[in-house]
Amino acid sequence: MAENEEFQLESEKQMTTDMSDKDITHILEKCGTFGPYQRWFYAYITIICMLCTTPGMNFTFITASVPFLCYPPNFNASLIPANLTENEYLQMLQPDGDDQCSEYNNSFTGTYYTTPSSNSSELQCSYGRKFPTEKFSSVVSEFDLVCERKWLKSTLQSMYFAGYLIGSIVFGVLSDRFGRKSIFLLTNTVLVVCGITKIFVPSLIGYIIVYCIQGAGYIGTIISTYALTLEFTSLKLRTPINCWYFSGVQLGGLFLPVYAYAIPDWHYLELALCLLPVINFFISIFLPESPRWLIGKKRFPEAKALLEKVMKKNNQPNEEVLDIFTNMEENRIKNSLRGNTRGVVLPKKRNHTFIDLFKTSWLALITLNICFTWMVCSMLYYGVTLNSLDMAGNRYINVFIIMAIEFPSFYCTYYLFTRFDHRKPITFFLVFSGLNCIASNFVTKEQMG
Repeated sequence: MAENEEFQLESEKQMTTDMSDKDITHILEKCGTFGPYQRWFYAYITIICMLCTTPGMNFTFITASVPFLCYPPNFNASLIPANLTENEYLQMLQPDGDDQCSEYNNSFTGTYYTTPSSNSSELQCSYGRKFPTEKFSSVVSEFDLVCERKWLKSTLQSMYFAGYLIGSIVFGVLSDRFGRKSIFLLTNTVLVVCGITKIFVPSLIGYIIVYCIQGAGYIGTIISTYALTLEFTSLKLRTPINCWYFSGVQLGGLFLPVYAYAIPDWHYLELALCLLPVINFFISIFLPESPRWLIGKKRFPEAKALLEKVMKKNNQPNEEVLDIFTNMEENRIKNSLRGNTRGVVLPKKRNHTFIDLFKTSWLALITLNICFTWMVCSMLYYGVTLNSLDMAGNRYINVFIIMAIEFPSFYCTYYLFTRFDHRKPITFFLVFSGLNCIASNFVTKEQMG
């Protein structure tokens, strides 16, 4: 009798409701890998990515350089010669060359200012500046981020990417705990609220703080929707769906120069772009939670209801799949009840953390390698994107080309990945990009025309 009871208790301890990733993948494939439900799901995700990318990537134009003119000491506009406008006279004070932060010292005849010559002495542009914002404006003109204050522009941009870093860690952990959809709704709210708040912030410090939080919100939307997308996808479709996902991101970026051209004032541009993600709240009504996350959290009734809906939409009914979740929920309840009544301590599945990526030397080496590669790629990508406005040619066309060039690269990468696996194409692109960065240092302005 005692032996039977001991055996029964041991069986109860071993009773588990955990499923392996392979089991979950098999269940998802039973529900249909790319049926009508998945196609609608990917369409929603594409729209969401487009609407989030425009306010998330608008730093390209929001922090763009704006031409400016320098005021001379003790400037009096009434002393400008009658045949010149204020802007024309201030433009004449600008020396030839690339240095905008110096000006000719103006002289006074007793009635009007005289026209400076190339022999006139030069002064630093520290007596006030004027930003002609008829064509476009940015926070550079708003907070005078030029010359001796130019470092504040770099600080502003750096803090935005500091928000990226913070958001990647914080919202990555939170999405594991509270779900992909919940964190997406939270970060989408952050993106909208911070974007609107920035317009009315009177100080640069306040703007930097809000900008940093917005950066965290933007990367949070990317992390949560990216995880949701891949966790809804079977293993054999992850590579093409990955390309599809980032095509949606770039499609939003493709419209960014169009918006910036149509709305030259940065206040209205920011407002227009940050109202776009409001549409995501309505789309989220049709957005499901990740089935993998639901199963991992042992929320089997919700997972069952979701997959039942998927199978119905895909016209692939499968009672075996539904029975699995029914049985697992029953086991979970039995485990809970028996553990409480008999004092049985059931084995708990260990939750992995970021620390596990450094458990062994080999795993730590891989982790550091990937982190370093991502850091370098991000520096190059955003460096080119941010400076595309200052390149030769039209600033709007430059950004459009930068965004558009990624579409062929996505599908070229997909082809190479399916043909040569991952390591060789990645190595090739890293070396190719590095050589181009080195070669670009030897290209002169004369060669660029």
